[in-house]
Amino acid sequence: MIAFRGLLTASLVIAAAPAAAADAIAGRWGDEASCNAAFFSADAPLTVSNYAVRWKGDSCRVGRMYKTGDTVHIQALCWDMAGERSIPVALRPHGGKLSVTWDRALRAELRRCP
Repeated sequence: MIAFRGLLTASLVIAAAPAAAADAIAGRWGDEASCNAAFFSADAPLTVSNYAVRWKGDSCRVGRMYKTGDTVHIQALCWDMAGERSIPVALRPHGGKLSVTWDRALRAELRRCP
């Protein structure tokens, strides 16, 4: 019974980890211009929630989310005219900013939008 409780507790902690990681980065991130842009425009800020991420015209659902150190890794499943594609996203909060790596190529340093 004690082993079962320990296993149950460990399972609950592991299950809660992605939600806690997303809470630290949830919200809108950008520069002054993008924070004031229309929600669905290509200039809109990075928007992160527990279930979706949007940026630079891509609107994606979160397929998988995990954390290594301070970095939150997301497998973003995005749709376009060609169908669904998987985009790796890495988000690292630091000093009131968010370092973003989108699809291993696009990198940015963003601040939280008001």
